[in-house]
Amino acid sequence: MARLIMQGELGSPLLERVELVQRLHGDMVGDLVGGGSRFSLQNKIGAIRQFFAWGDLDGSVLSLDTVADSYVRWTDRLLHRYRVEKNISEGYLYDVARLMATMMDRVLNRQSSLMKSTRIRKPRGKGKMHTSHVDKQSLQSTFEFGHFLADLCSALTIEATKGPLPVRIPLRTGQVLEQWSGLPHPDKLAVRRTKYQIEASMETRAAWEADGTLRTRYSLVNLRIEAEMLMFIAQTGMNLQQAHTLRMDQFHYTSHLDGYQVRSYKNRRQGEVLFEIFANYREWFDRYLTWRTEWFPNEPKGLLFPLIRSGGRIKEEAPQFVRISGMCKSIEIKLVRPRLLRGTRVNWLLRESRNPEQVAELAQHTTETLIRVYADPHPQAAMVEITRFHQQTDPTISPPTPGHCVSAEPKPLLDIPKHAPLPDCVSTSGCLFCVNHRDIESEDHVWSLSSLRHLKSLELARYRPPASAKVINDQHPALLAIERLTAKLRFFEEHSEVHKLWVDEARERINEENYHPAWDGFIRLAVLQ
Repeated sequence: MARLIMQGELGSPLLERVELVQRLHGDMVGDLVGGGSRFSLQNKIGAIRQFFAWGDLDGSVLSLDTVADSYVRWTDRLLHRYRVEKNISEGYLYDVARLMATMMDRVLNRQSSLMKSTRIRKPRGKGKMHTSHVDKQSLQSTFEFGHFLADLCSALTIEATKGPLPVRIPLRTGQVLEQWSGLPHPDKLAVRRTKYQIEASMETRAAWEADGTLRTRYSLVNLRIEAEMLMFIAQTGMNLQQAHTLRMDQFHYTSHLDGYQVRSYKNRRQGEVLFEIFANYREWFDRYLTWRTEWFPNEPKGLLFPLIRSGGRIKEEAPQFVRISGMCKSIEIKLVRPRLLRGTRVNWLLRESRNPEQVAELAQHTTETLIRVYADPHPQAAMVEITRFHQQTDPTISPPTPGHCVSAEPKPLLDIPKHAPLPDCVSTSGCLFCVNHRDIESEDHVWSLSSLRHLKSLELARYRPPASAKVINDQHPALLAIERLTAKLRFFEEHSEVHKLWVDEARERINEENYHPAWDGFIRLAVLQ
């Protein structure tokens, strides 16, 4: 490319683009210097190349003054590719357009995003399922992945990684993985080879296996380091880039809550907290530090997780966990990437502690960011929180039966019938025999009592007692509930003429199959059974 430019075969320089390109370059360099990810940088470069390639084909003048209009036309072209040509996905369309808009907003010092000037909108999500069953499945897959990482690290000891090949990794599932550390499988040696070639290959394999250094074992070393890094992220909540750039130190542990705060030894208690770990992880982490020191004795201040390239150089970019992904597919378990590990950790801590402020401190976020970005809604947790809210703010307590409660402590009547449902703040019938239950002086309440009595009548009508039943029909809980509801309605009927009209109106509505909304669905289901 440089030769073509020097020879002028690519045409004259487009000077109107110089300032725009310089600003884009400065923005990307600033992100990288500030700790940004190299992979994010590659995505930005890819988006810029696409944009400028389109500009060349379209004949657009990509200058600082015209680039905003050109960007909008480019997104229209992307939209055409998605809707008509169907060669890109909706997610890719949004991601590349948003990424380019973010860079353009910084370059042009815009207050509102360029994305708002386009016809591209964020794809609608499918929603997050957080039923109890699905949540247990998610946790189960995370536990399975954690067990796999633990088995991997336990098997790749110093003796195993420096010893004979292959290294056998037994898993608690009963499966066994073999790692040849760069050597081809022996079954491939005799494929279309002469006797001389096979002998030469065997000598090369023997020399490779005898050389237990990083030159031949770097793939095994990288495998354990990647597994240890994922476990470290799950424990500390660090993001991948932070964990990758963390350097070795003489760590000092300070007890904190149910774990430890880890500081640099030279700063002791006055130093900044580098990260926090759970108590049970300390022994595991110390074992990894000992293993790392054995492999990297000359780098006491190097990276905590030093991944090695072929040839012995330290990798500068964070890992993508390609090998661990392949191993997960081979044993049919789900790969849990760092971002999902951190999210699972945060949500588990939120559900266990019910303390967003404490979890936000552990996750190194503000409480607002934790709730907005990381916290996932969970039905059981939401029900508990809603119940607590109403208990604290609602002066009356809504029972499952018509009426109100003056206390959340269920207490049976003194003369409660022997087989009557006991009050438990759950069953509708139980509330009828609770000393804390109160009726409401309203026509709606009378209608609700009549509808509930009709529902209980259907329940009693469907009851078929077995021959050995000890509870005969006149002792059935539904009948006792009906008698209690009838007594309440009789009280209203005898109280005054107005109250009698309420009872008559409720009786007519029941005859017309016009039931109270609180019981209408239950009654119709009971009729269908």
